[in-house]
Amino acid sequence: MDVVPEDLAELVHRAAHATAPYPADLATLRRRARLRRRRRTATAVAGLVVLVALTGGAVPLLVGGHRPAAPLAALSPSPSSSPSLTVPGSPPPTPAPAQRLMLSGDGGTVRPHRGGPEIGLLGGVADELRGDGSVLRHRVPAGWEETVALPDGRLVGLKLTDLMPGVRRTDGPDVAGLSIRLMVLGAGDRVDISREVRVKGQGLKLAGADARYAYLVREGVGLVAHELATGRERTMIPAPRSADGELPFREAALAEGLVVSVTGPPDMTRCQLDVRRLAGGARLSRLTVAGECAPSIRLSPDGTLVAVPYRRPNGRNLDYRLAILDTATGQLRADQPLGTASPTFGMTGGGTWGAAWVDDTTVRVVWAHLPDPPRKVYSVAELARVLTVGVQ
Repeated sequence: MDVVPEDLAELVHRAAHATAPYPADLATLRRRARLRRRRRTATAVAGLVVLVALTGGAVPLLVGGHRPAAPLAALSPSPSSSPSLTVPGSPPPTPAPAQRLMLSGDGGTVRPHRGGPEIGLLGGVADELRGDGSVLRHRVPAGWEETVALPDGRLVGLKLTDLMPGVRRTDGPDVAGLSIRLMVLGAGDRVDISREVRVKGQGLKLAGADARYAYLVREGVGLVAHELATGRERTMIPAPRSADGELPFREAALAEGLVVSVTGPPDMTRCQLDVRRLAGGARLSRLTVAGECAPSIRLSPDGTLVAVPYRRPNGRNLDYRLAILDTATGQLRADQPLGTASPTFGMTGGGTWGAAWVDDTTVRVVWAHLPDPPRKVYSVAELARVLTVGVQ
């Protein structure tokens, strides 16, 4: 069966945020999707070649101040391909980070000159930056989206499939012939769970997961806990009874019985977040940062802090920073620069591509930016810098 075109997949997800559907030709979207898949395959091969050539090189690593760079190793097919060896007298291995760091982001490509090369920056479907700096490329099914990495090594995600390829019809939550399966991948990326979760006419988004539940945002219902073992669901935070029924989960993170989510319209001058109890949705605090929210918001493992990448204009450019706030009081505990993204042929040339906490006070953030001048389509893995920010 054919994978759902990315354009259609995004529209279905937007429906969870009360975005009106629009008509489109699915055959055209499928052709675009095939082109993008070929581009990504070429990008992955190019990235692998570059990474292998650079093995043993260094990637800038910023920790509060400036510490030596950590290597970004070549892509690994699976954890078992990198055995652990203990040398007598050697220091103990570095403890694994508290949270796994998945590379994610929108990216994009453009062909600036007729007949010239295509350029751009794309993230992998399910690439994981491990604690030692290496990148693990998980083998996920075609159509995989919205990866959540569990501490026990499993991956949770949604698999979208177009069941009526080539049939012209209208996009949106009511579209016919669309399958959305909740999937859990175990050791070696084997499929442990695969279950249909789509309800026709209902927008759907995966907001997070833990060892027992996947948390789905269902349009008109709210945030629901989908039990992985049985498939039973219960509503944790009901949808508001407003005119648009919009849920505040455009960007969300969950930990320790809390959910923090971006609320309010996009605004380059203010990033607004609400901290709520996962059971019932009672708001505990409202947090604000002086800029627009950027992807990769992440709660600390104990739920006391939230890392918020954000951006704000600097002339024609965008300055990216990372704020760390106390979830109970909103107190700003840290605010560090990450990088500056310059426009490149109509695209934003860089940004944040994932974040994860090392422990309860230290967070890692991935930054990637196109070189000047860009000469091809790059993978995030080959350009990634890891920046680490902590609180006192």
